[in-house]
Amino acid sequence: MPGPVTWFREPLPRERLPELRRLLLDLRVDPERGPGWRLAVQALEGGGCVLTMLVSHTIADMRAVSLAVTDAVAGRPFDHGFPAPSWRWSPAMLARDSVESLRALPDVWCALAALARRSRKGRAGLLPSSSRVRSGRDRFEPAVDAPLVPVVMDAGACQQRASDLGVASSTLIMAFAARLAFRIGRVDASGRVKLVMPVSDRRSGDRRGNALRSITVMADPDVCRNDPRALQRDFKAALASLNQHGDDLSPLLPLIPYVPLWLVRHLEQEALGAGLPVGCSLIGELPSDVNRPCGEASLLQASPLERYTASELARIGGVLFIASCRVNEQLSCTVSGYVPDQITSRAELMPFVREALADMGLCGTIG
Repeated sequence: MPGPVTWFREPLPRERLPELRRLLLDLRVDPERGPGWRLAVQALEGGGCVLTMLVSHTIADMRAVSLAVTDAVAGRPFDHGFPAPSWRWSPAMLARDSVESLRALPDVWCALAALARRSRKGRAGLLPSSSRVRSGRDRFEPAVDAPLVPVVMDAGACQQRASDLGVASSTLIMAFAARLAFRIGRVDASGRVKLVMPVSDRRSGDRRGNALRSITVMADPDVCRNDPRALQRDFKAALASLNQHGDDLSPLLPLIPYVPLWLVRHLEQEALGAGLPVGCSLIGELPSDVNRPCGEASLLQASPLERYTASELARIGGVLFIASCRVNEQLSCTVSGYVPDQITSRAELMPFVREALADMGLCGTIG
């Protein structure tokens, strides 16, 4: 169930819009006890407003959210057959949950076996360590949101630049991500960038909240700058391997309802892998109605909002995540990045974004 709509009625100047994320970070979203999602409205000086939809990634991925918004805008009623919250502890619901749990047991045993294999290979640990869970001191630290820089580009111009380089526009965004990672020093010992990308597995009539798998591509940022065709070949090869062999994380997902929170967090980190991964979400083209929740919006952004502490970010070596989506002729790209003691604010991140865009011959409006 959603929470009540949050109204920030004090008008905010448009140049201070980045401050809104700090307010949103304090809004509670809890997929287990609710609310799993909520809306917030911030009034703007001179008229207009910012409408924000906060959704726990446990509840839905971006494709699921876009489908839900599109249905709501079009006035299409939908019923996925889920019972009302008041039925949660009813005998009928308990019986239904018990049957579903029994049906899931084979997958749970397979997941345990997969986790044991990963543990033997040294790729996953079952016990918490100081590098994986919060210390008592961390729990009292204020939340720190990784700085975010939005970039808006003309989709046609981006496509033309990609065609000039002999690649798809999605490959061009991946190359931009690799160059950005290179410029902030998020590379491995050989100078390569580890791009981790979610891949939608959603089919027609799919009711799953998260219908995602993932692939990893190691990118050479120097080669990407002048000739990203090798990156595109590696991306296609990773997709082919995913379709043939599956990914490494999906077999572990049936464990999530049965494990403590610290291990859930560890499994989440497993999705990105060890080292200095760079998240790159290529959402693709979204329906036009996604940009019309209450009239045509001038800008649509999709970005993560994660509660970290400065100590957590220092332990994991910072974060870098790039998400891109297209609505009509507008390509929106959001960059969320944090490097301990180097990039801790939006002003410090923006020059690196400009330089990486220039590396790939891209032009955009940086917000």
